[in-house]
Amino acid sequence: SITSWSITGEFNNSTPSDPPTTSGTTYTGSSFNSEGAGVTTSDLVISDAGTILDINVELNATGSYTDALSNRDFKLISPYGTIVDLAVSSAFSGAYSLSATVFDDEASTTIGSGSAPYMGSFQPDGSLSDFDQESMTGTWQLWVYSSTNSGAYDLSITSWSITVEYNDSTPSDPPTTSG
Repeated sequence: SITSWSITGEFNNSTPSDPPTTSGTTYTGSSFNSEGAGVTTSDLVISDAGTILDINVELNATGSYTDALSNRDFKLISPYGTIVDLAVSSAFSGAYSLSATVFDDEASTTIGSGSAPYMGSFQPDGSLSDFDQESMTGTWQLWVYSSTNSGAYDLSITSWSITVEYNDSTPSDPPTTSG
């Protein structure tokens, strides 16, 4: 047991810099479980209007086994149908949790270079800027694929959210399908 502890700090009388801030509006999805082989999804509906300038995704997840993440791929799908790889299973060797893991194109470390529990900001495997200039309005989908049927690899997505910086300009047109 810890019987005592202390912190020693140095200071001066200068004005401290402002703390970092998160810009944009955050929209939160529902928790869900990814069990067995196959795809599991969670929808998030955004009714606000705006054209995306930047978007980040935060995930919190806990697995029931050390390699629970190593068998998973994570993707975000926009209302336009644009798909961005957040992380593919090879990025998570030996990991079972994500803790305040933010996927951000502007992060300095790739998700594949991170380590468990992946706390902080990481560049996704794909490019979130693929969503730039799209409308943010509609149904967003977090897509999780598992390649194993073993219950030992079950995963609970305890929370997920997207933070969108946007403006009021006219978004690009959604893609059209001919035929």
